[in-house]
Amino acid sequence: MKKLNNRAFTLVELLAVITILGILVIISVGAVFKYLTSSKQQAMETIASSSYDGMVMYMMDNNIMLEADETKTLTIEELYNDHRIDRPIDPYDNKTVCSGEVTVINKTTSLTAGLEDYQYTVTVNCSGDHSVEQTYPKK
Repeated sequence: MKKLNNRAFTLVELLAVITILGILVIISVGAVFKYLTSSKQQAMETIASSSYDGMVMYMMDNNIMLEADETKTLTIEELYNDHRIDRPIDPYDNKTVCSGEVTVINKTTSLTAGLEDYQYTVTVNCSGDHSVEQTYPKK
């Protein structure tokens, strides 16, 4: 009689492998989702930072000096139209553009305030309830 060569997996072994793979998939999907969420938030903060840089360039190029407690506000769209920043594409919906504004205030009472005496508040609004507000210079 011929001896059979049984080299197959049992049902229990296959179920164990499938269960382990399922657990690994669940863990990896959670990690990827967390990574995508944080990267979108970082993209919004990058839009805020570039808007701040664009406003500083605008103030310097136009020789704008603010009086004590005077404010100057530009929208992000105005900074884009003036070629100060790139178009702020919404990280949550790549088909739309983020909006917002940059407000500058001279917080000193001195008549000889410099650019470092100004406080910049950048507000970025993207699709849904996604928004970020940053104050520069950061303390």
